[in-house]
Amino acid sequence: MKNTTIFLAALVIMMMLFLLYGATQQDAKIVFVDVNKVTQEYPKMVELNERYKTDVQYYQGKLNEMTKELENMQKSGASQADLEKKQAEILARKQQYEQLIQNEYQPKMQQVLDEIAAKIDKYAKMMGYDYILSKQAFVYGDDAYDITDQLIKYLKAQ
Repeated sequence: MKNTTIFLAALVIMMMLFLLYGATQQDAKIVFVDVNKVTQEYPKMVELNERYKTDVQYYQGKLNEMTKELENMQKSGASQADLEKKQAEILARKQQYEQLIQNEYQPKMQQVLDEIAAKIDKYAKMMGYDYILSKQAFVYGDDAYDITDQLIKYLKAQ
């Protein structure tokens, strides 16, 4: 989603800063994670995505009902003005529903992403990592430094 992109962009910026300024210690402990996998498997994100899907399906059902009404109007020979009015109503409702979904879920998504970031910070300190980079932010990383599964286990246990 959009917030995941923002989270990834922040990680890319952190990686660039590391490469430009922070790579002075030879014994720095550097690992990486698949941020998409972490966010997709984080229990609160899974729950939020399920609620999101349910709400989207609900609103899509409402739009489908209105579309059927429009089709019935077309079959019954309604005037062009009435058809255009119904089409405008459907479009307005669609925009209204999209705005409702965005207003409800964007802050919740950001809250969960902030929570994940805080827990990753805590995990990094606990494990003695100097840097945890995003797998998506670089071209190659040896799988020996991929801690995605360990991090997911930690996050699920919290």
